[in-house]
Amino acid sequence: VIETLGVPTIAAINGPALGAGCELALACTYRVCADHKKVQIGLPEVKLGLLPGGGGTSRLAKIIGLQEALKIILLGGAA
Repeated sequence: VIETLGVPTIAAINGPALGAGCELALACTYRVCADHKKVQIGLPEVKLGLLPGGGGTSRLAKIIGLQEALKIILLGGAA
C-alpha cells in the first residue's frame, strides 16, 4: 500500500526496525537511518522458521542485491 501511494515516502529509522518494521521501511521510497549502536534492521522471524510476509524478501533483494539479501533472509541476520 505504501509503495503505491504515488508520492515519495521516507522511513526514518532511529532504533530497531525488525520484522514488520523492516518491511515497512523497505516499502518506502527512501530510508534514512541514524548512526547509532541501537539501530538494527533485519528479519528475525526467519530464525523461527517463518518467512517474511509483507514482501520483504523481494524488496530486500531489489535494494541490496540477491546475495546480500539471501544472507539476511536465510540466516536471520541483521544489516
